[in-house]
Amino acid sequence: MHFRVLGPVEVAGEPVALGGRERLVLSMLLINADRVTSSERLIDTVWSSPPQSARQQLHNIIARLRRKLDATGALIVTRPLGYQLALTDHGLDLHEFRLSVLRGREHLQNEQYGDARIELDAALALWRGDALADLSGDWAVATRESLHRERVAAGDALAQAQLATHDHAGVLETVHALLAADPLHEGLHDLRLRALARSGRRTEALGAYQDLRRRLVAEFGVEPGQDLQETHSSLLREVDPPSASPRHVPRQLPRPISLVGRDELLAQLTEVLRTPEPRPGTVLLVGAGGIGKTSLAVALADRVQNGYPDGTLYAELDGTSRDPRDPDEIIDRFLRALGATAPPAHGRREERLALYRSAIANRRVLVVLDDALDERQVRDLLPPSPRSAAIVTSRHRLAGMADVLRRNVPTLSTEVAVDLLHAGRDVAEPAPGLARSAVQLCGRLPLAVMVVAARLASGVVDLSEVVDHLSEEHIRLDELAIGDVDVRASIALSYDGHLSEPAQRLLRRVAAASVTTWPAWLAGVLLEDDVALGSRALDELVDVHLVEPVGRDTAGQLRFTLHPLVATFAGERAVREEDASAGTSCRRAVAMAWLGLASQADDGLGHGMRPVTGPDGATVPAGLPPRRVTVAADRPAAWFDAEIDSIRDLVHALSRAGEVDLAAALALRSDGYLVVRGEEHVRAGLLRRAADCSDPVLRWGVLRSLFHTAAEAGRFSELVDLAQSQLAVARELKAGSMELSALVQFGCALRELGRFEDAAARFEEAASLATAHHDNTILALAHGHLGMMLARTGHPARGAALVAENVQAERVRGPSRRLSIWLITYAGCLALTGDVAAAERALEEAEQLAKSLEDRNVLLDLVQTRAAIALRADDVDRAERILDDSSAPYGPSAPDSEPTDAELRLRADVLLARGRATEAAPLLERALSRHRHEGVRLELAHDLVRLAAVHAALGEQDRAQQQHSELVMLLRDLGIGIDDLQLPSIVSTVLPRH
Repeated sequence: MHFRVLGPVEVAGEPVALGGRERLVLSMLLINADRVTSSERLIDTVWSSPPQSARQQLHNIIARLRRKLDATGALIVTRPLGYQLALTDHGLDLHEFRLSVLRGREHLQNEQYGDARIELDAALALWRGDALADLSGDWAVATRESLHRERVAAGDALAQAQLATHDHAGVLETVHALLAADPLHEGLHDLRLRALARSGRRTEALGAYQDLRRRLVAEFGVEPGQDLQETHSSLLREVDPPSASPRHVPRQLPRPISLVGRDELLAQLTEVLRTPEPRPGTVLLVGAGGIGKTSLAVALADRVQNGYPDGTLYAELDGTSRDPRDPDEIIDRFLRALGATAPPAHGRREERLALYRSAIANRRVLVVLDDALDERQVRDLLPPSPRSAAIVTSRHRLAGMADVLRRNVPTLSTEVAVDLLHAGRDVAEPAPGLARSAVQLCGRLPLAVMVVAARLASGVVDLSEVVDHLSEEHIRLDELAIGDVDVRASIALSYDGHLSEPAQRLLRRVAAASVTTWPAWLAGVLLEDDVALGSRALDELVDVHLVEPVGRDTAGQLRFTLHPLVATFAGERAVREEDASAGTSCRRAVAMAWLGLASQADDGLGHGMRPVTGPDGATVPAGLPPRRVTVAADRPAAWFDAEIDSIRDLVHALSRAGEVDLAAALALRSDGYLVVRGEEHVRAGLLRRAADCSDPVLRWGVLRSLFHTAAEAGRFSELVDLAQSQLAVARELKAGSMELSALVQFGCALRELGRFEDAAARFEEAASLATAHHDNTILALAHGHLGMMLARTGHPARGAALVAENVQAERVRGPSRRLSIWLITYAGCLALTGDVAAAERALEEAEQLAKSLEDRNVLLDLVQTRAAIALRADDVDRAERILDDSSAPYGPSAPDSEPTDAELRLRADVLLARGRATEAAPLLERALSRHRHEGVRLELAHDLVRLAAVHAALGEQDRAQQQHSELVMLLRDLGIGIDDLQLPSIVSTVLPRH
């Protein structure tokens, strides 16, 4: 199949009926053949205002093109970011044109004029009018103009070859057609003047020059370029213009290397540099050392240089070295490359600069400047004409450069980095887990990944050894060096060459803080609370991309991060350049600042959890918040949302460093937030890190919270030990209030394990001591937990009265999470007494509180209580609807999270009521397995009675009887009867009879 775009878009010899959007999409894929065209680019071009269904419509367009052109799908291939038209054996006139032009230019440079004419004639013969002649719209117009420039450049080269072979009439014919579309192309005018003069038409040539000059002066205020002026001077002296020789067309690009993972960015920038005027004169690629700026710049220039027929200039500016290149030296090199004579070394700078600007003013050139130090080094090297463009790379932001398209070059994705790791190697079993570990340890930095790839290619080490070595932080950078390629040296160029001492100090201390991201205020904290100095130092680090901004967080704070290899480098320098105690002092300062803000946010969150208070008012330290930072107090939930990952990093770092008390304080000040957000896994992780703290008040607080996390996770077998440990700490402190609270938790642990008499004794002991100490809060709490137990074991009226006492006590304390939980408990008790209306009122009050706190766990508990009440009223439809409606907003937060025991049981009850006992059985088996493991006997009784009912409904009487017998023995041990379970009728009516 042969495609044509140099004229109307068509498939040669095979008429294919294409709709307007199909033709446009095919054209975009053809123009970008063998490269990925992003879906976003296609959508934005096809639709001026893309509809919501644009992506699906694009998919349909691609499907129709495949059906019409190649049903195998090999022609148009789906890629992660878009689509690629793979030419393989297919033809494209644009590719043939460019190949013939390339060969023609090579012949022209080698003075093989006859061969040059053959190739260039063949190239221009492929044109059947304007490119994409049957397409309209901005993209088509821009692309048509870009391709037209290539056509003009090819005609210019052909005219040079014709002039060199004395075919003056041919020159005039070629130039005449091209000037009609590009009337100010000075190179074409120069060829025309020469051809006229050589044909004996000198007067006509002089007149043509004057016509052009008047137009240039009138429209642009400029004189003709140097080449035209020299030709005019020859004509005035009635001397034949010098023999035409091929114009100097420098192509100085180094050879592009294989580039991976940059397809989308490369496609975007290619589109920009191929777009006709007005275009951004300069593309600025900025990023850290080793990120791949140079490779990207060279690949980009290689893609677009055909659109710049007057040459490609390239210079390494050595901005990161100790001896950056002088711009005047680069100008002299560029002048020589353009065929101009550079002024003497002692010549005035203004003269040199004017000569350079004149040499490129009327040309269409591409200038590539690699590794720029600053704006001063770059500014005079940029082409002045809007017909030309420049690509600049730098580790600095070069914020003083206006009218540039600035792009930060990111690290690679993990998948792309793995591809780079294996590039060029025959990997039969790539060990994806090891490969991913390797590139993550390299921080997905292209330079580091390439070093590892080179080491693997040498055969000296295998992937598992590389991962082992990279995992050792103290030798990681040693492993990332091979030959003259060295990641440590690359980072050192920025650190040693461009940073002030405060910026170097800040980098070392940020690394010591061991947090993944951090807000801007941290810089001042780390530089002795000097906010202004911290701001300046941070700006320096960002400017050279040793620190990267990551945007604003949910609290509106600007956040920053360190690349892991930069952090490793900074840690090495800290060992060399800091006192041994500096790391500890830094870590403590950071922890105290975060603790201060966490304390403010914790106080303002309204979670209602009782504070940790020891003898003489001892409590969790409040920390030292940084000056003028009010966001934690103003927006506590948003602040915690933004900072919890950093708090987790810091708690881990503090515990590793032996600062466990500080880790405990930070964990406890974050505890209420994690409870409200339902982040029990994170909560438990932080508390376990702090469990070995030495301060007994903090240790008591950690044990209390660990008790709650174990209960929430259903790890009931741990509760007794945690409660006893908490009780021991409280008695060691001789802290009455702590001892009372621990006694209540001890009673809760015993209750969950089905030791009801022991639990009642602990609750009553706590109540008695609370009465003696005049602690009405603990008295009400002990009664509340005792009431919960009574209601669940067959005494709902007595239980509801005791729970009501604690609800009232919580109301006195004010709206809180605790109040919402106890209201839900109270509603459950009321429902067991038959007072459903009062139960619903309690649930409505609880719902308002939980929604105000955005407490997912409490809301989930609430809807499950509502579903249980509906089932007790035999309203199965409502129960099922409640459960289904709650699964999206309040269901498991992680895809692999287990449903709660209550949900399993409720779902099983609904299925049993629907006559789908077979589906109910596995849900109950899951709950039964958990409860057997944890020894939660009352819950086990509820599972057994339901399983007996399920198997009875299935006609499996033996299994039903077996489970019923186990149930009877269990209830005897618990000291309650089957009626005390207060089962819904949908379960009790199908129990096996005796």
